[in-house]
Amino acid sequence: MNKSSILIFSPDNEPYLGSQLLKLFDDTIVKSMAVHRQLGARTYAADLSQLQIAATEIIPQGVSIALSMRELIRQGYLFSAGILMRPLVERAGMIYYLHKYPEAVRSWHDGWPRKTQPTFDKLLDLIMPSTCDEERKETLEILNKLVHSDPKTASYNSTTRSDGLCASAAGKELNEPIKADAISAFATRCLDRLTSISIQILGAPSEQIH
Repeated sequence: MNKSSILIFSPDNEPYLGSQLLKLFDDTIVKSMAVHRQLGARTYAADLSQLQIAATEIIPQGVSIALSMRELIRQGYLFSAGILMRPLVERAGMIYYLHKYPEAVRSWHDGWPRKTQPTFDKLLDLIMPSTCDEERKETLEILNKLVHSDPKTASYNSTTRSDGLCASAAGKELNEPIKADAISAFATRCLDRLTSISIQILGAPSEQIH
């Protein structure tokens, strides 16, 4: 069957099936969900610290965003999946920030005005601490541009039609493996960082999960 005629893809016929980076994203999701199933039960305890309470508010949002990105990739909506990269960084970066600067936890619970929160640059640095300056600059520009109506986002929304012509995608992008891989790799990094900070804040699972 021609993939362009499929309205809804399933795991056995999705357009980027076979991508190693997408497989890594899937493996990371499985590991993350297993860890959070165990840690989630602990969050109903009455003696959580203020940092742990903040974690229960922030981390599930990040995991949900990552899962949404995975489904968008499955359905070929790569532009929308790309837009979610910045919100994912914001959640992952924020919980790392609160863990690193515990004095900020009170501000979080007090409603923390947006203008006094850490900058997006700082949150990105917490998620990508070992990134070279050039890659960091490129990543920052992409994440900032994608969430706004900006002429530079046109290249991120372009796709190649079956006849070889380039077009701006208004729906599914079924022939953009490089773009799908880039989004998968980025989401994998963020989700892995979220899982790691969950373990640090809420404690290691009772069994080692691979």
